[in-house]
Amino acid sequence: MHKYSFLVYHENYSDFLADLKELGVVHIIEKKDEPTEKMQEEFRQVNEIDKLIKFLKKRNTENVKAKVDIPEEGEKLVDEIKEVQARLEQLHQLLGNKKKELAQLEPWGQFSWDDLEKIKEVGITPVFFYSSVNKYDPEWEKEYNIGVVSTDDRYTYFVIFLEEGSETPELQGAEEIRLPDKTLKEVQADISNMEKETAELNARLDAYAKYGLESLKKYKNQIQDILNLESAIHNTDDQVEGKVKLLEGWTPDTNIQELENYLEEKNILYLKSEPHMDDKPPIKLKNGPFAKLFEPIGKLFSLPSYMELDLTPFFAPFFMMFFGFCLGDAGYGLVFVIAATVYKFKAPKDFKPILTMVQWLGGATVLFGAITGTFFGINLAEQVDAPFLQGVKAMFLTPEDMFNLALVFGFIQIIFGMFIKVANQIKQHGIGFALSTIGWIIVILSTATMAVLDKIHNATDDNKLMFSTIHLIILGIAGLGIYVFNHPKRNVFINIGAGLWDTYNMVTGFAGDLLSYIRLFALGLSSAILGLVFNKLAMDLSPDIIIVKQLVFLIILIFGHGLNIFMSGLGSFVHPMRLTFVEFYKNAGFMGGGKEYKPFRKLN
Repeated sequence: MHKYSFLVYHENYSDFLADLKELGVVHIIEKKDEPTEKMQEEFRQVNEIDKLIKFLKKRNTENVKAKVDIPEEGEKLVDEIKEVQARLEQLHQLLGNKKKELAQLEPWGQFSWDDLEKIKEVGITPVFFYSSVNKYDPEWEKEYNIGVVSTDDRYTYFVIFLEEGSETPELQGAEEIRLPDKTLKEVQADISNMEKETAELNARLDAYAKYGLESLKKYKNQIQDILNLESAIHNTDDQVEGKVKLLEGWTPDTNIQELENYLEEKNILYLKSEPHMDDKPPIKLKNGPFAKLFEPIGKLFSLPSYMELDLTPFFAPFFMMFFGFCLGDAGYGLVFVIAATVYKFKAPKDFKPILTMVQWLGGATVLFGAITGTFFGINLAEQVDAPFLQGVKAMFLTPEDMFNLALVFGFIQIIFGMFIKVANQIKQHGIGFALSTIGWIIVILSTATMAVLDKIHNATDDNKLMFSTIHLIILGIAGLGIYVFNHPKRNVFINIGAGLWDTYNMVTGFAGDLLSYIRLFALGLSSAILGLVFNKLAMDLSPDIIIVKQLVFLIILIFGHGLNIFMSGLGSFVHPMRLTFVEFYKNAGFMGGGKEYKPFRKLN
């Protein structure tokens, strides 16, 4: 990124901003934190329209036949959609109330309130009661004029006809009920009308989703354009008593020539500078086709700061392998690959990179399923006697092998992260600030190497390489970086104290980080066991009846493995992401906090 400061005469500033928007290569630096009230209102409108767009995208448009009358003006369309949403919300509440009234009236059947009023005119008042079936006392019928209307499994509903002047009796175990003013038929008609209106409004929303999305997007872009322009003006400084306007922004290397050609053609004065440590340039990631697929995962945590390395290409291969390790079933991997491949033919263009990533993850799952001999929960080494497998069964990895492999993967990623940390420290501050990390890398790698060599050669206490002179010299050199030269600008005694504290954190942290990778083995094992369990359930629960047996067997397999794919797939995505963001990012010294490059450009 390169920083540009534009100095423009005030009368030409509007034209300059219009040209800058057409170029669309300058990310304007925001100097003022508090936006104006107008900008806040426009920002609220953009968010509101964005929510409407997301809401309409979820609608089902398959049943929309004829094109309805939809306003072309975005503002009017937004108002109509909001009105429909508000009316639907109102109908939802009204329907809830009406259904409660329906539940109250149904036990009493169809009756006319007018007829009851006529009864009242002759001095008889009907009072409605209900009681539980067990508490209804037939003796009440001897004392009062009672008519039992209905009885269900729980309650008995009855009416007492009181003569004029009589008080409503208090019956032990029965309660008086106040019924709605409408009849059952009227309430049923109200519900029918409301449900009909609800269906019509939902159909209209479906039509908006099919034919109005482009208008909404266009309207959103119009408001966003206005907001961006006002933001540019808001972040402009007045110079020379307002006669000169100063605007600053960032432009990537790839667009410098295009911008400078325009500035020279229009004779616009500008200053160009490289970013300093205190600057916070926006981030525009540059990755190859494979690493680019995993950028959305990295963005879930944070973009890198400008002065540090983008870790996406470094964690992408590990993430893919870890996913395959956790799911670890070749059959499940094929499901991911086939499903993503088929859906790619009709998926939106923006979603296709996600499907490509799913294909890679599925491929890694097939690989790990192949090396462990697991296919839809079937242990190929123990449960299948096919001749073509006899020569490869010995090559399948055992659970113990997978446990050790998980630790090896963890060790490699942690050390790899430390190498990246060294590169970041040298890039940002110089090699003097990386000596401590280099020292720890030497300690860990040399100690691990000596331990492996001693084990291979069955070394005794007298000839162990771990305590050899060469290794002690290596540790001494590494110790100088860890305890003496860990910070070139500090006192040596402070460095020693900092080194001791770093030793405590390193020893405890490295061990904890390494053990975290056991989750790869645990998830892979649980996925395989669940698949095996569902296979066994399908065999055991299928009745010994032709056709029925095969049908039940198939249903259990589809349901069981479908559930396992969903649950294990979710865990296989989440846990590698945790290992990436916690263990790997920490050991790589990742700081993050970068802001995405968003140039000032025309959206329509």
